[in-house]
Amino acid sequence: MFDNTPGLAGTGNYFELVYADLATFGKAPVATPASLQSADLAVFGVPWDGTVTLRPGTRLGPRGIREQSQWFHEVWNPHSTPMVGFDPLGERIRESIMMVDCGDVTITPTDRSVTAAAIRSVAKLVASHAFPLMLGGDHYVMFPTYQGVCDAHPDAVIGIVQIDAHSDLIDIDPVYGTDWSGTPIRRSMSHADLPGNAVAQIGLRGFIGEHERSAHAAEGFTVIGMSELRADGPTAAAQRAVDAVLANADLIYLTVDIDGIDPSCAPGTGTQVPGGILADEFLTLMRSLGRCHSIVATDLVEVSPPLDPAGQTTMLAAHALFSFIEQRFLRSPGEATSAASQATQTPDGQGAQADR
Repeated sequence: MFDNTPGLAGTGNYFELVYADLATFGKAPVATPASLQSADLAVFGVPWDGTVTLRPGTRLGPRGIREQSQWFHEVWNPHSTPMVGFDPLGERIRESIMMVDCGDVTITPTDRSVTAAAIRSVAKLVASHAFPLMLGGDHYVMFPTYQGVCDAHPDAVIGIVQIDAHSDLIDIDPVYGTDWSGTPIRRSMSHADLPGNAVAQIGLRGFIGEHERSAHAAEGFTVIGMSELRADGPTAAAQRAVDAVLANADLIYLTVDIDGIDPSCAPGTGTQVPGGILADEFLTLMRSLGRCHSIVATDLVEVSPPLDPAGQTTMLAAHALFSFIEQRFLRSPGEATSAASQATQTPDGQGAQADR
């Protein structure tokens, strides 16, 4: 996970050469134990797709996202004039952040339980010092990551905001069992004894099993389907999700499955569902959620580069993460919220306030 060799992340090439040197996330320096302790944001990858049910390839997701993230180094880096998000335009309270890339969790390809234990250990370590950003990997890896974040915040109830086409609430399947890419939300809820009203799901669509539909009604989940998201707008949807979760939890874990995005915008994923969130809506969602300082960890999973050779999906994933990062770490919460409120109004005419 760590490399103590000096100079690996900056080998002398001009910083603007996005195609040169190590492809760390956003050209961030490689983490050392010392730099992790002083970091604002720490990225780690989980190149695992051993629990997918359809098309593999997400083991290459962390590498693909890192490669495309090179384009966004000017959002945060201290080596050039920083860029500011165009929509909405606004002032930054910081020119740079201390961001490090911890590399990838050690994977045992034939052993899910050993791999899960390693993920949990790394997530706890990272979350104990910095804001963790996990790059997956199939969606199952969210569960041990969530466990590690809970370990780092033992006195807090950590709710979940999920962007996804699927609910991932299956408890047990006669073929796949209890630990696979259709179960991470249910596994996480069971681990933390988390009630349904501390979980909000954005972007669900397509067809759903009767047991999942019953769970939504019986357990009090906040479900924002595509018709509601389109009617109310992504800023209001983000605010509704945050408010619902924080009414029943202290902190929030944000999990983003790229199949929540419409396949026309993100074709590189194993279980596509038409009619999803469009690219501009996704970026607005991520900017809005970035203003919520109760979010203490984020992941982005299910990106499968082999299914999208043009790199459209990995580029969108990297752009969305930096949209979140800019709002979370570099913009004034009050200024950012004010700008968003002018651009987007909730149905009652009141500007959305996502800076809780």
